[in-house]
Amino acid sequence: MWTFMKENKILDMQQTYDMWLKKHNPGKPGEGTPLTSKEGEKQIQMPTDYADMMGYHCWLCGKNSNSKKQWQQHIQSEKHKEKVFTSDNDSSCWNYRFPMGEFRLCERFQKTKSCPEGEKCRFAHGQEELTEWLDRREVMKQKLAKARKDMLLCPRDDDFGKYNFLLRDSI
Repeated sequence: MWTFMKENKILDMQQTYDMWLKKHNPGKPGEGTPLTSKEGEKQIQMPTDYADMMGYHCWLCGKNSNSKKQWQQHIQSEKHKEKVFTSDNDSSCWNYRFPMGEFRLCERFQKTKSCPEGEKCRFAHGQEELTEWLDRREVMKQKLAKARKDMLLCPRDDDFGKYNFLLRDSI
């Protein structure tokens, strides 16, 4: 309810009720109050606004922290780091499997067009897959840079779990 009120610049429950009446009884004159803020009135404050002002709101996770220590714990958590590197549309924009650690072509696959390790092979099975892996790595680096710029990661943090190998400079 608070979020709805804030997003629609509604200052009190009376305005919410009046808006509901107007929607469900259209055309009845005299009902409802304007939804614009009145002169001299304060804008509604949500509990999350204080986290925003303090700088302890993670827009990525939608989580608020009440202190610097709590914020540090949040941005160092595995769950948060996973969100830094993934998004809802990631799975739909890639055609091949997730990179497995080596940004080179599989020699066995190149020779025989098959690999006994299959999906578990650490190497790319074809030039198209390798190209996509390299593209993914660049996307991951961009996400990392943005997260650091937005202060969603500790500046000195370099442990990103399963994404560590993606960020290595050597190919």
